[in-house]
Amino acid sequence: MNDEARAPNRSQRRGTGRWLWAVALMCGVVIGGAGATWWWRGAGIRAPAAEHDEEGEEHGHGEHGAEGVVSLPREKWSAAGLQVEPARKRQISGVSWFTGKVVLNEDRLAHVYSLVEGRVHSVHVDFGDDVPANAVLAVIDSPEVGSAKLELVRARLQAEIARVNSQWKRQISDNTRALIEALEKGTPITQIDQMFADKPMGENRQALLSAYARLHKSKADYERLSSLASQNVVAGKQLITAKAALEADEATFLALREQLKFTVWQEALMAEQERQQAEQAVAVAQSKLFILGYHQDQLKEIDPEKEGEEISHYEIRVPFAGTVIKKNVVLAERVGRDTEMFTIADLSVLWLQVDIYQKDLPKLQHVGKTLRFRSPTSDHEHTAEVFYRGDILDPQTRTLRLLARVANPERHLKAGMFVEVALPGESLGTVLAIPASAVIEIEGRSAVFVQVGEGRFERRWVDVGDRNDGMVQIRSGLKEGEAVVVRGAFSLKSELLKSKISHSH
Repeated sequence: MNDEARAPNRSQRRGTGRWLWAVALMCGVVIGGAGATWWWRGAGIRAPAAEHDEEGEEHGHGEHGAEGVVSLPREKWSAAGLQVEPARKRQISGVSWFTGKVVLNEDRLAHVYSLVEGRVHSVHVDFGDDVPANAVLAVIDSPEVGSAKLELVRARLQAEIARVNSQWKRQISDNTRALIEALEKGTPITQIDQMFADKPMGENRQALLSAYARLHKSKADYERLSSLASQNVVAGKQLITAKAALEADEATFLALREQLKFTVWQEALMAEQERQQAEQAVAVAQSKLFILGYHQDQLKEIDPEKEGEEISHYEIRVPFAGTVIKKNVVLAERVGRDTEMFTIADLSVLWLQVDIYQKDLPKLQHVGKTLRFRSPTSDHEHTAEVFYRGDILDPQTRTLRLLARVANPERHLKAGMFVEVALPGESLGTVLAIPASAVIEIEGRSAVFVQVGEGRFERRWVDVGDRNDGMVQIRSGLKEGEAVVVRGAFSLKSELLKSKISHSH
């Protein structure tokens, strides 16, 4: 074989030798490292990584380790509101969550219309304003209101005149009758003048006293002539004439007496009827204004001279305290009885509406007087008072509507919000459960704090189940008998977060 043929073979052998030498060197390093590790362990020296793993296993580090432990001395528990109870098994019921909706309270929702036609004189509120009960929303210039008020003023004036006239006629009637009775008894004229001097009776006084005086004179003349005639002093003809005059005067007085008795009674009666008619006209005029929403106190203040053109002003008032959620009027706009001017809603009390399908109706038998519900984005629960359980299925949706009242003093809940409503079901039996106040959310996960020593609390991740009557089922992460923080867990959460921030720096 020539030199050119041997050259490649020589190169190949040289490359193979280098490769084998490298492999041998690597094996030596591995064996040497293993020996060094064995020597370190034999000498009681641990590698840093191994030390971290073993120490973590020994002291319970990791997600339940020192980074999840908070210390709080017992003397600070009271200030933090801390309360610890052992976890134990309880009898609770299952819960099904249904989609519900927060809606306006229809008992406290007012669509405000005007009862009269007219032009908007002024608007006193804006959209979204909170208004107290009976507050003025707007003022309307209404010819109808002005006419009704003027009609009441006229009716009152006529009623006052009729009342005075009736009282006058009644006095005349009473005094005239009293005078007639006195004359019938033959009371002397001088005494009658004293008895009735200050008592009004109109022309009746003169007529009665004149007739009575003539009768008194005729009677005296007849008695004098009768005495003389018995002595044959006067002719019988004079006696007959005197007797005829007496009888005529007696008839005149009797007729006048009877006529005046009837006349004064009739005049008093007619005056009383006129008074009643006038007062009825006042009542009719007041009723027209009552229908328009006026009150008696407001009607007492009507005065055309003082009010002037304002007598035609008609005030639109809110029926109860609430919020203006709709406003459909502007200044100088013409409105009628079919114009919805405002919508007022009391947002401090809302309704919770739950539509339940027919297959879920048996769950209603477990519903008590209250319901629990929450926002889909929060675990914070609210309560609502059930007032209607539904009686008829909706023919379109085949659902039964359940309604409950929700107190909303802080206005956190908004009408139109969709919520999750808890309906209790059958009993789950005896399960491990703790108060719902013990469960908090940390980093998007449910956790509790467990007391692991004097003043030391460990954060523990838990898997929660059903909630009912303020209790929550714990499926995993906690054992029966462990001391759980049921009040004040947020204080420990704050301490834990502060500790993490300080360690990160």
